[in-house]
Amino acid sequence: MARASRADLMDDRFPLQYQVACIVLTALFVWSFSIAREPRQWRRLFQSMFSRSEEFSVNKNKVIDESLKKYGIVIAMVILVADVGCFVAGVTYRHRMQMKALSPEDWYRLNEQNKIEGANPGDSRRSGLP
Repeated sequence: MARASRADLMDDRFPLQYQVACIVLTALFVWSFSIAREPRQWRRLFQSMFSRSEEFSVNKNKVIDESLKKYGIVIAMVILVADVGCFVAGVTYRHRMQMKALSPEDWYRLNEQNKIEGANPGDSRRSGLP
């Protein structure tokens, strides 16, 4: 019987595509949250790179800062929810693939076992005691 390498086991537990997605989503969350927390610095950086100096207006800049803060938090929270969802999907990947590979007979046995345990939950706990 061949032994699986450590890399194969890691891919089976938490596949690489989920790892990369979690890293990217976490970086996007941190970046968008930092923009929402300090919008003035990011607006100034953007304006210094892409705007002309005669287009600056205090009122316009204040509106931009407020909208960056408002929408930045919402966007950061959406990214965080996607990140957590991706993490949970990665952690449960192995179990989901095992359940997908079950034959119809295995499903029948598993359902029958769950019915028996569900009917008498106290009996199943007491059976393990001496």
